[in-house]
Amino acid sequence: MKYTGSMVALVTPFNLDGSLDIRALENLINWHIECKTDAIVLCGTTAEAPTLEEEERFKIFETAVRIAKNKIKIIAGTGTYSTKKSVYFTKKALDIGISACLVVVPYYNKPSFLGLYKHFEVISKVGLDVILYYHPNRTGLSLTINDFIELQNIEKIVAVKEASGNLEFIKKIINETRFGVLSGDDPLTYDVLKNNGCGVISVVANIIPDIWKKYIDLLLNKKFIEAKLIYLKYQDLINVMFLESNPICVKYSLSLMSKCKSKMRLPLIEPTEINRSKIYNCLVENNLLQTNRVKV
Repeated sequence: MKYTGSMVALVTPFNLDGSLDIRALENLINWHIECKTDAIVLCGTTAEAPTLEEEERFKIFETAVRIAKNKIKIIAGTGTYSTKKSVYFTKKALDIGISACLVVVPYYNKPSFLGLYKHFEVISKVGLDVILYYHPNRTGLSLTINDFIELQNIEKIVAVKEASGNLEFIKKIINETRFGVLSGDDPLTYDVLKNNGCGVISVVANIIPDIWKKYIDLLLNKKFIEAKLIYLKYQDLINVMFLESNPICVKYSLSLMSKCKSKMRLPLIEPTEINRSKIYNCLVENNLLQTNRVKV
């Protein structure tokens, strides 16, 4: 399986005027290389992809590929509810040198399964490996296990980022299809990997990439007791990342850690005062605001 391990759903740093902060992006990518994150996923939900202009998206792709220099896999979110636009983004990602694309199930327009199948079939013809992103709560479209079995006929779909929150359904995908399953839900990652999932595309990995990498490696090596201890230690940190709609809390956390500004694009705004306090206190408790923090 080519796509496995600890993958980060990277935020998109902005300057105070709302423009891309390329220097912060470069620093974040270098940090993940140092922490041995297995892959960086760009321009997904955590990256505020719906607010990005086309040229900004391609600038992010180019920056990541330039910095990565084959030291880390770069996966690009190229899926939209338009097949034509998704193909265009995927072709650009291929030309730039991206490793694979993350393609969300078409949202809002709710196609039939045949329409959805054709959507992925056409995108797959571009030639990049495709990770199918399944998040029915955000897209408004649910699939059955038979749908996933049918999607196996599209050879370029190599994995599924599964964010349904339904462990029993996730287990069916793992056991009844050829797809590698990547957890798209940090709190559920322990259970997904314990049931033979192959990795995670994570939000909290933005904050603790080295620790999360160790946690995922332990799970993949079936060292569940040791892994559970790490999870329990950082459970509160994981939970505060989702006090508000992602990526509001994780981006605010990164700003407190001086990794990037907390600037977001409307309709997203900074956390409430109460939640800002909760996030700050949790980061302090986990030694994440100290230069020489303790590693596990």
